[in-house]
Amino acid sequence: MYKKIIAMCLCLGLMLTGCQLAQPEETQTTQDDTQMTQGDASESPVQPDPLAGVYLTLEPIILEDGTDRLQAKKVSGEDTRFAFPGVEGLLLGSFWISEGEGFWSMECSRGMSDVSYKYDTLENGQVLTIEATLYLTKEAGPQVCYLNPVYQGPDGAVYLKPDDSGTATSTEVIASENLTSTTTIEQQEADVVNTTDITVNFIHVDLSQGLTVLEMDENHQILKTHTLTPGELLESLEPLEETAYILTEEQTASDTHRALYQKEDTYFTALYRMDDMICAQAQCNLEWQE
Repeated sequence: MYKKIIAMCLCLGLMLTGCQLAQPEETQTTQDDTQMTQGDASESPVQPDPLAGVYLTLEPIILEDGTDRLQAKKVSGEDTRFAFPGVEGLLLGSFWISEGEGFWSMECSRGMSDVSYKYDTLENGQVLTIEATLYLTKEAGPQVCYLNPVYQGPDGAVYLKPDDSGTATSTEVIASENLTSTTTIEQQEADVVNTTDITVNFIHVDLSQGLTVLEMDENHQILKTHTLTPGELLESLEPLEETAYILTEEQTASDTHRALYQKEDTYFTALYRMDDMICAQAQCNLEWQE
């Protein structure tokens, strides 16, 4: 196992539970400090739409002449609520859904791993920090990945703007790319400043040759062994009553990765090959006996 996963892909659970925040009030917004330009002081400055997420592609997005953005469409029955027709990629972000009373939906495509969402409430606003990892096979070799920023307008419309430069990955070291956006909302008492900070890590890994799950007793003796083939992972596992902890051993061509899980752990994860280039995480729920 590459490491014991502390933060898993929370998006599905949050969507199912309807992770909801209060609906924002109608207020006047001012221009992003990071994109401030000179203008007529008598005119209201134009505020760019806030950064809502990223759409990761392995090819650059080429738009038609005369347009600077690609609109998303709402979909159902997919990993996420939004899709960009004709462009294959992975979506990651937080979006306002106006259904019912409205709620924030954490969106995460299959293939984005180790995903974490963190909200920090400050005196004059909040900071949303999103981080995820894209695992690539080593045999695919170094790649150029494009982290296309995704925005959401006040009408709820979602769109992206192409990343023209891309991020080069390496089979030897971890590569990372970060996008940050700050939005200021003018209010009578005090301005509200909201920040979105998104980081995606790129790691090349050896393909798994098999996963062994060992149920261990309190004397560190093996009670039961589960041997799984690459890409196979149980949906859930109910350890024996005498099992004190679980040890996983994942074999690759170059190493064996081990991780330990105790009764406070509710799941463990393993990577599987999603396609010729990307490895995704699968989760096995641990149903400990009382």
